[in-house]
Amino acid sequence: MEPTTRDFLLHLNQGNYQAALDLATDLKLDKDLVYKTQWTKRKQERGPLLDQKDVDLIKLVNDHAWVISNCLDTCLNDYHLQNQILDIGLTRVKTLTDPILQDIQPNTTLTTAQKTLLRSRLFLLQYSDRLQTLNKIWPSLSATLQQQTGDVSFANAFSQFREVNLIAQAIEFARSENHVALDAIFMHHGQHVLPQRLFILSQIPETTDPSSFDLPHVTHDHEDSWLEDPWRKQKDKVEETWITELVQLQVPEELDYLDRLEKSIQSTEYPTSSKVIADWYMNRAHAADKIGLSSTALEISRYAKVMGVSNIESNITEYEWLCKYVYGSRQSTAQDDSFVDLEKFQNMSSYQILEGLLSNTNASCIVDDMLRLALPWIKVSKKRAHKEDAKEEKNDFLLYRWLLDTAVVDHHLDWCCSIFEMSKPSIPAEDRIIKDDLDLSRLVLAIVYSSDGSMEYLVRLFECLPIFADIVENKDEPVNMADMIALADTPLGLFLELQNVGAYGLTQMMDTLQNHLGSAEVLARYHASVPLRWYLQDQPAEAQRQLCIRMSSQAAGGVESGGAQFDRDDDWRELLDDMVRLCDEGQGIFGKLDPTEILEIFFSSLLRCGRFKLARDLILGSQKIMDITKAEHLVIDAEREFYDNATSGNMNSGSMKQAWDCLKILPPTTDIKREMDLIEATHTLISEYKIQDRPGITMMPIQIRQSKNRLDLISKLIFAKRDMYRRHQQVLELVRKLGYGDDTLAKVKALAMLANAALVEEDYIESYKLCQLTVEAAQNKTVGKSKSYNDEIDQAAWQICLGLGKTDAFEDINRRLDVLSMAMNLSPVENIRDVLVVWRQLDKGKPDQIGFAQLDADQLDGQHSQNKGWQGLLQNATKQWSLGDLLTGGEQVDNTRGGDNKRKRDIVRNVVGGWLFQ
Repeated sequence: MEPTTRDFLLHLNQGNYQAALDLATDLKLDKDLVYKTQWTKRKQERGPLLDQKDVDLIKLVNDHAWVISNCLDTCLNDYHLQNQILDIGLTRVKTLTDPILQDIQPNTTLTTAQKTLLRSRLFLLQYSDRLQTLNKIWPSLSATLQQQTGDVSFANAFSQFREVNLIAQAIEFARSENHVALDAIFMHHGQHVLPQRLFILSQIPETTDPSSFDLPHVTHDHEDSWLEDPWRKQKDKVEETWITELVQLQVPEELDYLDRLEKSIQSTEYPTSSKVIADWYMNRAHAADKIGLSSTALEISRYAKVMGVSNIESNITEYEWLCKYVYGSRQSTAQDDSFVDLEKFQNMSSYQILEGLLSNTNASCIVDDMLRLALPWIKVSKKRAHKEDAKEEKNDFLLYRWLLDTAVVDHHLDWCCSIFEMSKPSIPAEDRIIKDDLDLSRLVLAIVYSSDGSMEYLVRLFECLPIFADIVENKDEPVNMADMIALADTPLGLFLELQNVGAYGLTQMMDTLQNHLGSAEVLARYHASVPLRWYLQDQPAEAQRQLCIRMSSQAAGGVESGGAQFDRDDDWRELLDDMVRLCDEGQGIFGKLDPTEILEIFFSSLLRCGRFKLARDLILGSQKIMDITKAEHLVIDAEREFYDNATSGNMNSGSMKQAWDCLKILPPTTDIKREMDLIEATHTLISEYKIQDRPGITMMPIQIRQSKNRLDLISKLIFAKRDMYRRHQQVLELVRKLGYGDDTLAKVKALAMLANAALVEEDYIESYKLCQLTVEAAQNKTVGKSKSYNDEIDQAAWQICLGLGKTDAFEDINRRLDVLSMAMNLSPVENIRDVLVVWRQLDKGKPDQIGFAQLDADQLDGQHSQNKGWQGLLQNATKQWSLGDLLTGGEQVDNTRGGDNKRKRDIVRNVVGGWLFQ
């Protein structure tokens, strides 16, 4: 059976391409149908993965138009296969278009088919060039695609890249910092992008290192041509502009896009002038600076110079100083959103910038920073367009102002010392920081008399001062620093005042400074330094006295430290010599103090730090230097300070022991013995009996001294120790040592408290004995005391007697009668009724026990029975307590109880009856 066309189609549809080819040969059919079908099928199945066999297959197709169309439409992952496809398409399209191009003229009318073929030729040429570029940039581009989309298909990338607008693509490469891709576009497609090169390059992020991209280069006054290497050395005829415009499709959307792109992208003449390139570099540096990248702005400026741009040295200098300021000053670490750009920097004062440049310096690098930053900046600042201040026109004035602020305001004298030591006249002039000797002297004087620095730094500064030779005396020059400092309230002001002082006046001031430093060194040795300006003022005697006290007190180290400052007697003797030396017979800093007063201040500190042996030797030794009376006053003052600062009442340790030892320096005078007694009493009350101020709180020694009524302490003791009333001698001794001595009132009150304590404890016999002692003490009144004083004594005595007498629990009637008679004898007239009332109650309770046996029977005749008791009471009182004054006296009482003025004997007569007075 002969094969038919039906068989051919059947094999073709079933994919039996070889059988179909054989039938096509036998049937003399067009084999292109087999090749086209096979290619189409393979392309659908494998897409961008077509292989060499597939490419060879398309070569077999004779239909040029079909081949051209498929070559335009095919994108493969394999660069070499893709290149073959494009070459096949170009070969076929050239075959069809070469005849057209040979005859074409500007006025030639082309058919649609001819235009399509010519456009195809244009596209294939463009695709071929783009393929070469993509292959070159693919390593860098694939990494970017992987990060952005995850798609690293070469076919997909080519399908986009072959059609993309190169200007837009170059901008994208610039923004993504793909310098390899951007450089490739400039090199191989320069004709399309070089007019827009500056705009494209301006899209590179400001953070990018400028040297990583090819940037414009300048020689003399023109831009150098860029290196161009197009993939085809000669243009194809179809790429001529007039032919391109002739065959181009007028797509509105594309035209609109191109129009907008052209308007948004600035073009620049190529090549252009060096000024345009310089402006581009500076604008880029400015853009980086505006977002806080001053270091990048500096790099761009420097790179511009490397690339041949001239006349930008001033810009580079400005950015260099800006970077030094920004990255070297404290403001670079500030926690705020503000930053200093070049514009702000240029509007800052030169002094502000100097402060910023040195804001992070320290003692170890101040000299280096001064040589590396400060002095160069001062030179640059003189050239700045705007002058800040007429004063700053003087050489190094910025530096002087900074030194004065740093030394006095910021208290960095150590920095100034390092700077001045590098400015000594012995150093070669070219190496000195401050080169003018007069200014060096003025600065040192202004600083030392304005600061409160330590002695170490003041001496170092003084040692930097120059010595002026061949000085000519000038009587018109100020020589008194005190006059200068009175006119200036700031270090800078003082420095400016010194501008009128020449070598002669400065020398006199430096001599005065040397004397002041001598005194200052002495004070510093005892940690009593004062600012040097203190020496310039006429200090009153009180200020000198306070400084003298401070000097000796600091040497003592204070009471708490126990004189740890000086441990040797020789140190103290040296202190005394220094204090006297500072008096200098009325010419020194203690000149207004009497030498005797200085000695007193010295001994006061000596005693307060516990140097008792040395104090005793100086006071009582062979070479006495102080009056014994004054010494006693100082000893007592020191002892009282020890006592008042004591935290324990134990006289065998701590401050109390020091107080005791202090008193033993001198022989025991009356006042010293009184202080010793108080210490012993304090020891007894606090350490032995442990009396408390409040429950759980031990009493402090100072509370005893400050107590307004120390008998309250005796009261605390008596009621804290329940059996204390049995030791009345110890209590009375305490009363004496507490400062009362032989004071009768204090003794009577203490005995009364003891008797009352015994009464509370129901020890009536002991209370009775103490009442007796109380009354005996009350009757031994001190001659010369006031009536109120004696009345207070009687008050304390008779009240405790009355208290015991009216205690019903005390069953010894005779002793109760005794204490009632004692009370009657000592009580005021207005209170005698109180005593008689108690007796009457006693008589009603147990009348039979009242001692009538002592009275004769004759004495009882004719008397009423109620008078018998009174007679016994009064006879007992008369017998024991000598009531002669009561019975015969004329003591009167006013009508405080509403009665008439009466004597005590009249009251007794009215109560008892007239028989006692017959």
